[in-house]
Amino acid sequence: MRRQLILATVLIAASALLPAAAQTAPAASGGALVLMTGHAELELPNDEAVANFYFETQDADLTRAQSQVNQRVGDGTAALKRADPKAQIETSGYSSFPVYSTGTGRDIVGWRVRQGLTLRTGNLTALPKTIAAAQPHLAVGGIDFQLSKASRERVEAQLIQQAIANLNARFTAAAQALGVPASRIRIEEVNFGVRDTIGPQPMMARAAPMALEAATPPTLESGRSIERLTVSGKARLLAQ
Repeated sequence: MRRQLILATVLIAASALLPAAAQTAPAASGGALVLMTGHAELELPNDEAVANFYFETQDADLTRAQSQVNQRVGDGTAALKRADPKAQIETSGYSSFPVYSTGTGRDIVGWRVRQGLTLRTGNLTALPKTIAAAQPHLAVGGIDFQLSKASRERVEAQLIQQAIANLNARFTAAAQALGVPASRIRIEEVNFGVRDTIGPQPMMARAAPMALEAATPPTLESGRSIERLTVSGKARLLAQ
C-alpha cells in the first residue's frame, strides 16, 4: 500500500527531485556546484487496522431486501461496538440494484441490496475476536494494516534528520573526490521531496454470511510498513 506527502520546501521554493548521483557544473562565483539527493528510511510495526465489512442480499421485494440489509448491518454494528468500544465505525455504500429476467424481456424479477461498514482500530490484540464477533452478521470485504497518523508524525523528525545527514555525507564524499576540504563546502539550497509509506497488501475475504452462529477468530499478522523521505540539495565547493 503507497501514500505520498509533499513536504514544505526549506530555504528555496520546491523544485523537481534531482538525480541521486552527483552532478557538477561550473559556477560563475567560483568553485563547483554539486547537486545531490539524500534518502532516509525507517521500518515500523503497523499499529492500526482498517477492516471493511458488507452485507448483500437479493429478494423479489425491494422493501424486504432493504429490511434484511438494515437488520444485518445494525446487528453487525452493535456487535463491533461491544467487541471494540473505542473503534471508529462508519457505514458506507448503501445501494439497490434491480435484477432482470434472463429472457428477451426486461422485466424486474428482484432486487439486490448491499451496504458496507468500515472499522478503524488500534487495538490489534483484540482484532481477531472483533472480526469474529461481526462475522455472524456481516462478510469481511478486506483488512488493511497500516501506520496510524500519530506514528507517522512521530517519526517525521527522525526521517528529516536522517535524510539531511545522508545528504551531507554525500556532499562530503563528492568534495573528497574532487580534492576539496570539507570546510570549503557551502550548502546553498535544500528541498524536501516525496515522502512514501510502503505497507503490506490488504487481506481480502469474499464469503457471504450464513447462519447466525459464532465464527472462529481469524489468524491475522499486522506486519510492518516502511517510511521513506527524499531530500535534494545544492552545495558549492569553494576553490582554495
